[in-house]
Order: sequence, then structure tokens, then C-alpha cells
Amino acid sequence: MTEKTGELQGHAEPNRDAEGKVEEKATIDRRDFLSATAAVGGAMVLGFWLPPARARAAGSGLPAAAGIDSPAAAGTAAAGIEAPALEGALRGVAAEPWYRNAKVPEINAWITIAPDDMVTIRINQIELGTGVLTCNSMIVAEELQCDWKKVRAEYASANRDFKEKAPEWTLKVPGNGEEDPAGGANSSQDAVGVYRRMVIDASGNVREGRYYMQQAGAEARERLLLAAATEWGVPVSELVAKDSVITHAKTKRQTTYGAIAGKAAQTPLPDPSKIKIKTPDQYTLLGTEQKNFDVPLKVTGEAIYGIDIRLPGMLYATVKSCPVWGGDVKSYNFEAIKDRPGVHSAVRLPLDAETRSMMKFGGSDNVGYLNGGVAVIADTWWHAKTAMDAMPVEWDFGENGAVSSASLYEAHLAQAKEPGTAITNQGNVDTAMGQAAKVVEATYSVPYSPRARLEPGDATVLVTDGRVDIWSGDQNPQRLVRRAAKLTGIAPENVYVHSTFQGGGYGMDGNGDQAEKAVVVANAVRGRPVKMLWTREEDLGSGTKYRPMSVCLLKAGLDADGWPIAMEVNHSTTWTGGQGTRGLSEPPYFMPNYRFTIHNPTRPHIPFGTRRATGSGPNAFYLESFIDELAHAAGKDPYDYRRELIARNPRERKPGGIAGFWRRDDWLTALDMVAKMSGWGTPLPEGWARGIAIDDRRTGANAPTSVICAQVHTVEVTKRGQVKLHRVDVVFEQGFALMHPLAVRKQIEGQIAWGYDDTMYQATTIRDGRAVERNFDQFQVSRMNEYPKEVNIAFLNTKRWISGVGEEAIPPIIPAICNAAFKVTGKRIRSIPLKNHDLSWA
Repeated sequence: MTEKTGELQGHAEPNRDAEGKVEEKATIDRRDFLSATAAVGGAMVLGFWLPPARARAAGSGLPAAAGIDSPAAAGTAAAGIEAPALEGALRGVAAEPWYRNAKVPEINAWITIAPDDMVTIRINQIELGTGVLTCNSMIVAEELQCDWKKVRAEYASANRDFKEKAPEWTLKVPGNGEEDPAGGANSSQDAVGVYRRMVIDASGNVREGRYYMQQAGAEARERLLLAAATEWGVPVSELVAKDSVITHAKTKRQTTYGAIAGKAAQTPLPDPSKIKIKTPDQYTLLGTEQKNFDVPLKVTGEAIYGIDIRLPGMLYATVKSCPVWGGDVKSYNFEAIKDRPGVHSAVRLPLDAETRSMMKFGGSDNVGYLNGGVAVIADTWWHAKTAMDAMPVEWDFGENGAVSSASLYEAHLAQAKEPGTAITNQGNVDTAMGQAAKVVEATYSVPYSPRARLEPGDATVLVTDGRVDIWSGDQNPQRLVRRAAKLTGIAPENVYVHSTFQGGGYGMDGNGDQAEKAVVVANAVRGRPVKMLWTREEDLGSGTKYRPMSVCLLKAGLDADGWPIAMEVNHSTTWTGGQGTRGLSEPPYFMPNYRFTIHNPTRPHIPFGTRRATGSGPNAFYLESFIDELAHAAGKDPYDYRRELIARNPRERKPGGIAGFWRRDDWLTALDMVAKMSGWGTPLPEGWARGIAIDDRRTGANAPTSVICAQVHTVEVTKRGQVKLHRVDVVFEQGFALMHPLAVRKQIEGQIAWGYDDTMYQATTIRDGRAVERNFDQFQVSRMNEYPKEVNIAFLNTKRWISGVGEEAIPPIIPAICNAAFKVTGKRIRSIPLKNHDLSWA
């Protein structure tokens, strides 16, 4: 057996059918593949089941799905593949949502307009349930002034983005930052392709992409107006565009977008840099509640996820990776399974210099392989899976085979007591602590925890000698293009990612290496598409990254009245940079003497990544719980105590941020609003209590972007210790405006469930260097009857742009629930999940 990456074993063996009979070799070239897919109902049909509407379309000869994103020179028309005529138009988005080459006039890379006024808007973000297909369409349509009823969305092309750069005039961020209604935010990804920031991460879709999506709509509108003005021989200033109709104000002459689109596509603006985008006071579509395009498809089961892809001649693969991260395959015995029904071959996936480290694109690009493994390829996934289960595999666990959660906790705790890196050191903490009337100390921690997405890792890949096609819901298709090129040796210009719906994301860099491994497997059997699908155990236990364990030591000295005069925080975490410090380096609470030190223990072998809420999740748990402890020690109400400590901070910004918090007044408003909403201080039944918490996911007190979220959770703890969440009151900052308010409400409601599960149940236990919880029978998810019966959401209008809404409601949830539980039980909870605590009380 060879050590070479992606080396195929068994390819010389004949293919066998389900009965083990030899069948003919099924290799096809790309032209045959395209022709075959085009012959199915006039287009490529994916999936083994057709819902009634799509079945009728297929039976009538109408296209049920479009074909493959291909270069203009070789376009899909040459393969006999047409873009969908009806499905996306009727639904707002096609069941197969990936990019198609335009068959109607393309005004710019973002927008096409058909003769019947149907507007297609390319969306540069993957739909994870956050509403981007609708939200981003609204942003573009707001400026385009098109008929919203005739808008459909499809994904943008990462291949085109690689080959085509964004217009120079769009690269300059307009305005003057977050406090300017006409301003925008710099991209954290330094993306300069035509679709700019295609990665989903950091709640950055609207924050970083709003301005250039507005520019795309505005530029198209102005080209349509200029084309009409040129045709009529009138000034553009005399024309008005509304609902896809252009009207000449003086003569009332009209034309439609569909009628003028062909000319507009050939009419560049003389100076597009003069375009001014709308400010929130001018919005007419943005800020209104619109139904999400993708919901009907998901309700009916028509939406195509990566797991649904079916292609002619497709093989199936499953992967087994070393259960200890960083480990590799020592040996495997393909001979033991090669004669099983349907088995085609096996491919080794070694952990080596090539697979550990991938090329960089705009920041860290270090997912790579998390462990070495082996794939089995067969004619069905079940044949591949059962053969894999039967194949003897010997692992090289490396030096981490004895690591456990207990040993990791002790290492983190010991590191927190050693000298670290002082991030903040204001005043004289040691002297002030010695003068304190009372000292309060506590040790908090969080465990490792995965994303636990519903759709296991999968990708379907076709590699030919000159091209790679990937069907996947990958959150970073730009990076996937580059990685696939590196792994196959095929130029990135010839790598195409056809983005599907995704069944759960929850963290850009941690969804695993499924696409990369699928590329390697397909590269070993060039000419045939291969669908690689992980088992749940592989996905949850070996193929993902985790929120890292961390331990936080907090100590405060209080004066005779119970107010803190000194505070010290020592945080031991493998997260470096802003994630380990955010919310802790510059607290919003007045601390005249404050020291925050970060401690980075020897990096454990467990892969960690930006799980939803990132560093703010644990950090808010630590700070907001400890502030409650101080309030209790002082004999003061937790809401009043917080309010006073925030109010004592001067608003003026100061170096270091301590004793100077420029967002002070907005925080006070949010606290007051949520306290009033929740009925704070009013009587509750025995065993019930309210807990309060607030956070804004800032990286510092004077951070340029943040979003305030204050919450009160009304909790019941039965005498036997059962926790019931009855009500949640949320105040969420909206800034200047929310683009898609309905989606924001859905996001907040969903984040309540996420944070509740984090609080109550979820953790990954490490034993013998590997994850114990590898399926949902061990990794508990809450049931619908546990969701609070009452959720109230109010929005706080502030004069600034907020940072995002994809995870910002999560951080206050854990401390709010734990603070409420303490009021009932008298037991202070300093670690999660609560299932590990006895909360019974007499």
C-alpha cells in the first residue's frame, strides 16, 4: 500500500453489481456526462423522488432543473442544458439554487432581467436558514426599484468570482464608518472577486456586504435609466424608475425593465463612482416583513441539499477517519472486502504535509484534514458503508490516545494559575484587593462542544482531466475552489462549485473537511462522479471542530457598600486573539482597578473553531454570572447592580477602554427596556425566578462594531431539580435599520433554542483521546415542548450600524438561565451543561 495522497486501491478490480456480477466499466467523459444529464427531461434531474409539482413539470417536458455552471466559451447551451423557466420564478428560488449562465440580458454580474421583467439576483452567501436568499435580494432590489413580486434568487458562482474581479469603484468603502447612515464596513476577508465576500462567517453578511449589494442594484438601475434615456433622447434626470417600469415624467411615456434590459446590458455608465446608495430613511422595501424564498421548498421537501444530489453513473463513498484527531491510518485490508457486493475500490486519505495545510486566501485557511482516514467506494452508499464496517483498519493514534476531559481541565486550570499575557492592567489591582472589605472568587468553565448540524458532511465531486465540479453547501466556496485546485492539480479557473442548500452550518471554519476529502476520493476515480457521505458518527465525532474548553478564574474585591474596587480575570483558553478576550478585556462595568490576563495552554489535539457565538458565548457566561455573584454578595438586586456599575462609567472614550465606555447610554436603555418588559421585580410562583444578562459581542469597550442584546429568562426549577424555561424577554439592538426584520426575529427565536441546549445538555466528553458523544442518542437536543411558551422581542433603535444578527442573541442565554436557577436553588452554577448538576432543593 502506498503513502501517496488519494492513492486508489482496488481500481483494477472489476465493478460488481448488487449480486456481485461483473459489470462493464462506467467511466464517462465530461461531454458524455453533460449530454446524459441534459437528456433527462431536457435538463439535469437530481434526486430519486419528485414532488407532485416537479413531477408534472418533468412530465410536460418543462425543465425541472438546470445544468452545470460552465465557462462562457463552452456554455451550458452547447450541452443542451437550459436555465429553469418556471420553478425559480414561481418560488423565488429554484430547488437546485446554484448559479446558471444567463440566458437573458445580464445587467451586471449580480442581476439578470428577462423580457417578462423577471429579475434574477445572484446571492453571494450560502443559505443556512438565516434568510440570506431573501435578505440579500431585498438589499439589491431596494436600489434596483424592481417589482418585488418578480424577483428570484440564485447563488453566485465562486468560479466566476475567481476569474472576474470586482469593479475598482466598488472596492472603496463609502461613508465614514458605523455611525454614518451612508457608511459601510471593511471586509474581514479582503475579497476582491466580483462577488466579494462569499464566505459565511462572523455574522458579516449585512455588515460587510450591504453597501456593495446596494451598489450592484443602483448601478443596474442607472444603466436601465441611461438606456431608456438614450433611446428616447431625453435626460436621465427626467426619468423615474419604480416597480420595473421606467416613466418619462413629462410625456408619461413608459417602458419596462424587461423591454430595455438588452440595451442596458450594453450601456455602461460613464462614471459609476458617482452613484450614491440609499440611506435608511429612504428605504421602501428594506425593513418590511417579507416571507423567505426558501421556506416553501423546505416545507415540501423539494429543496436540494448536498445529501440529495444524484448524477448519472455516480459512485458512492463513505469515510472512516482516525477517531483520535491528528492520528492516521497505519494499515487497512481491502482484500477482506473487495469481493463484497458493489464494492469498487478504497482510497487512503493520509494526514501529511499536503493535507494538513492548505493555501491561504484572505486570512487563516487552516482547516485541512483533521485526521487521516480511508474511503470505500461502491455502487451504493449502503454497500460502501457496510464494506467499510467490515474492513479491518489499524490506527496510529499518535501521542494523544490517553487524553481525557479531566486531564484537559486540569491542564487548563493549572495554566490559569501560571503567569500569562496581561491584556489589560489598569490601576493597582493588588493594592486595591488588599484594601477590600470582602473578596469574592470563582472558577468557571465550559466544555468542548460541536456544531451538531443536521446534515452530515457530504459532497459530490466529478473530476475529469481538465475540470472539477463540486456539489456542496460549503460555507466558503471561494476557498473550496482553491483547495480543490491544489488537491487535483487542475487550475482553479476550471473548478466549479455548485452551491446547494446546507443543512446546518454554525461556524465557518469548523464544518469539517468533507469537501476536501470528497475531492481526493473523486480524483482517484476520474471520469465518474462520486458522492461522499459521512455517517453521523463520523460527522459528530471525527469530522468537525469544536468550541474549545476554557477555564476562567475571577476575583473581585468589594468595598464596604458592596461595590467592586478591584477585579482580576485569568482566562485559560486555546483561543488566541479576539475570541479569548472579547467582552473580558474591557468590561462595561466600572472597575477602577482591573487586570485581565490570557493564558494559552499547550494546544490540545482537539480541533477547535468558531462555533456559533464564538468567544462571546463562554466569556459572557463568565462575566455576567460573576456580576450576579457580586450583586448577591453585596445584597443588591442584579438589575440595579448592573445598572449602577454601567452608569458609573464615563461615556467618553479613554485609552484602554477601562473607566470609559462610549456605549454606556445604549446599554442602560437596553437594560431598562428588558427589565420593564419582563416585569422585573414582580412576584412569581414558588420555584420560579428571573435571571438577567446583557452582552454585545464586542472585542473591546470601544470596538467599532457590536450589537447589544439584553435578556431576562423566567425559569422554574422543580424541587426535584427539573429546569423549565417559561418565558424569554429580549431587547435587541437594530441600529439604523434591520434589512429583513422577519428573518431577524426568526434568528433570535432560533438562537434561544441553541443557547438553551448549550445550557442544559450539550458537551463533548473526551476519553482515550476521542469524542464519546458521536450521535444524537448521546448528544441531546431539546424537544419542542421545552421551548418557552412566551418569547417577547423588542428592538432598540440606535444611531449606528450593528455588527450582525446570526449569533448575537446567544451569549446572554447561559448566564440568564443560570442566574435564575441560583435564585431558586441557592446553588451557583459555574459550569455547563446543567444536566451534570444536582439542582434539587427543599
